[in-house]
Order: sequence, then structure tokens, then C-alpha cells
Amino acid sequence: EGLLYKKPYIESSPIYKTVKDGILKSKIPEWLKKFFHELSEAGLGVYSSPFTHQIKALEHAFNGNDICVSTGTGSGKTECFTWPVLADIACEAHNSPDTWQERGIRAVIMYPMNALVSDQVSRLRKLIGDHNGRFLRIFRENFGYNSRCPQFGMYTGRTPYPGREPKTPEDRKLEKTLREIALPADESKEKFFRTLLAEGKIPAKSNMAAFLKRLHDSEHTPDYDDAELVTRFEMQKYCPDILITNYSMLEYMLLRPIEAKIWDSTKKLLEHRENKILFIIDEAHMYKGSAGGETALLIRRFMHKLNISREKVQFILPTASMPDSSEQNRINVMNFLNDLTSSPDGKKFIYLRGDQEDISGLAKYDIAINKFTSCSSERLETAEYQLEELNKFWIGITNSKAPFESIESACEWLYQNIAQYKPFNKVFKLCRGNAVSLNEIAEAVFPDTDINTALYGLCVLLSISVLARDVNGSVLFPARIHMLFKGIKGGL
Repeated sequence: EGLLYKKPYIESSPIYKTVKDGILKSKIPEWLKKFFHELSEAGLGVYSSPFTHQIKALEHAFNGNDICVSTGTGSGKTECFTWPVLADIACEAHNSPDTWQERGIRAVIMYPMNALVSDQVSRLRKLIGDHNGRFLRIFRENFGYNSRCPQFGMYTGRTPYPGREPKTPEDRKLEKTLREIALPADESKEKFFRTLLAEGKIPAKSNMAAFLKRLHDSEHTPDYDDAELVTRFEMQKYCPDILITNYSMLEYMLLRPIEAKIWDSTKKLLEHRENKILFIIDEAHMYKGSAGGETALLIRRFMHKLNISREKVQFILPTASMPDSSEQNRINVMNFLNDLTSSPDGKKFIYLRGDQEDISGLAKYDIAINKFTSCSSERLETAEYQLEELNKFWIGITNSKAPFESIESACEWLYQNIAQYKPFNKVFKLCRGNAVSLNEIAEAVFPDTDINTALYGLCVLLSISVLARDVNGSVLFPARIHMLFKGIKGGL
């Protein structure tokens, strides 16, 4: 220790305030509330009790404001731009059905790396392209039964496949790959298919068999009800509403003739579309220094390509890391945002930091160290013994409802009450938004105990803490562990 490794560090994401029935209480039109509420009822990416910053992002975006959302990891930043994108599409389908039928990019979502692009595509497959067709049914019930399905497409180096025109061997190779994963031939592959489908790993085609038949004949044409455009040739001919890409590919797309139709369609659309085009730059803090300068120039080229001014582009910049400890920090952040997005001096972004839950005044009851040392952290981490071990721990503790009848009732009670107990409360305050070493936490929570006993008690405490979750699956203490090891140079 100290040479090859360090004691682990524990960190937890901050817990942010939620608003029960937040969509219904939001300051957006009633028809849009109805649309979002129906998506929530169907379990399609909209929550009945969203975070306050998610609601504020939706409201400010609806009013046409530029937004920067800087909240912790796991705080629902993706919804802070996904919901505004849905609202923008819904507004056009509701207010201007004629322009909605036209092709053109309504939103660009730019990521710094392909892994994040793939994650976003998976989310949109489960939302807009859900395999039960619930989204399209709700969309058409609200905005007309002849409304075109919103379409998205991933355009990166991984998108099949490069070239000036389709090639039959490549098309049939892609057909074979998609057929194997998306059309299981027997029951042995059905379970794997269902897993991929649940994770959003299957392309969102309304009729995959028909798509593969067209692909076999090198015909890259989507169905009217398709939510996703899969190949480059589909997107080059039928411009997606939501373009998901990265910095490098967007730069190529702006320069190459082969993607010219995408920009021509978008330019024509923007000439008479009232809504702004949305431009989302995820992990905005990564675009600093020379990378930030290049991105700012890329955005200028993007606007020049479409022949639009800065006022025609609405930016949403999610990030997990922006300084906010002083007024000068906030001035620096605003200058950074303006420089990155080619905004005029003095342009104000709505800067959302999230409203964190305050648990400092909740601690009422203490728990003796022997309660922790009498339990087994291993049994608490094993599903079949969890309920028994939780009851063993909580029976006899002040204000406890133990014995619990089920693990579900135990976890929900923990979610609602555990912050009232001083050892747990202390850990939550120490680790929310901070990485703290195991020894530091143990000494702070059990100060009058030898370190080995304190460390064992802390292991039990952490094993209990991560079980605290509500009926919706929200975790009270989403902890993660940092293991630090020194790399050994050389080798056999």
C-alpha cells in the first residue's frame, strides 16, 4: 500500500430535488403537457417526478433560450436536451403540419466520442422507435394520423458504410449481419434478441424484413413509419430530423459533396420554418483550448453552410463539470459558452446547476458501532440473505419499522428514512459530489473506534446504503468506488 495501490475512494452523485407531476405543473402549453404526460404514462423516457432542472430546461428551451446544464453524473442531463428536441418536433407538427412533412435537420446532437453517440441512439430507439409502436401512436393521436414519424440517424465513422454509392456485396453483408441479430431464426437466439431489443441495440425499423429485402437489392429507402435511418445512403437521400454525430464527422459532412443534399434540404426547410434549429453539444467542458477553438470555427462553418445567422440556432450544452464557486467563475463560464457557440458578447445562456436535496438537518438518531459489526456485508450483498440481514440490523433501532416483510418494503423504507440516522447521514454528506478515501470516511463516521473495526462497520454501512431505493428504482446513494493502482512498467 502506498507503492502499488491506495485505499479505495468512495463517491456518490448529488441527489437533486424532484417535482411530483412536474410535467403537468410546468409552464408549457396544455396540448404539449398532454403529449408529454401520455409519454410518461407509457413509460417512454418522460418521468412523472422529474428533477427541477429537467423541468426548467424544458421550459427555457420552449421559450427559445440557449441553455447550459451543469449537474453531476447520473442527474438526468440527457433529458435536458431530449425533451426540448421532442417539444420542438411536437411544436412544428402541431403548429405547422405542412413544414413538418418536409425533410431537413431539426436538431444536431454532437458528441465528443462514438461511445456516447451509441448510447444516445439506444435511448432514441427505446423512445421514438419503441418496438411496440407506442410513441408513434401517441404522436399521431396528438398531431394527426397522417403525421410523418420523427426520424433520427447516427452519422459517424461506424455508420454503414462509406462510399459514393451503394455496393451490392456490402449491402448483402450488412443484410446478413442485421438479419442475424434482428430476425432470430430459432428459439435459441430469441432470448439474445430480446436482450438486445430491451437495451436499444436493434435498429428501429417498422418492418425489418421489408428493409432487408430492399437492402438485398441495394435499395436504401426507409418506410414512412421508420424511426431510424440506418445507412449513410438512407440519410443522404432522406434527411433525418435528428442527426447524431461527432465533431470529426460533422466537419467532413460540411465539406464533402456526397452529403450536400442533407444541407440543401435543411437550408430550404429553415427558410420558412419558424422554429430554430437545435444544436446540442454534449460534454461541453471537453471543448477547451485548441479543441474549443476548432469547434467554434466548425459551428461558424455550420451556420455559413446553412446560410443562417446565430439567432436561428438554439444551443443546449450539457456538462458534468463547470466551475461555479464565485461570480468570476460564472463570468468565465459565460464567456466560454459565448466563444464556443459564436455568440455575440453579452449573450446570456440560462445556466442550470440543479437544486440539490439538503439532508444536513435530518439526522436525529444515532446507531452504535456494534450494530454494524454484528452484521455481514457479504450476506447484505447476496440477494437470498439481504432481507434476513436487514431485519437483524434494524430490529431494536429507534423509529425503525423492522421486521420488514419483503426486501422491496425494506428498500423503500430505507429510501425514505435512512438519512435520519447519523452514521448514514454523515457518509452521504461526505461523499455526495466528492471522492473520499475509505479511511477518512471510517474515521469521520466512527471516530472513537479503532480503524479496523471502523472500516468493517463502514463496509456494512455502505452495503445497506446502496439498497435504499424507491418504488421507481431511484437510488438514494448511487455510490461508486475508485480503485487506484500503479502501472508496472516492463514485463515478461
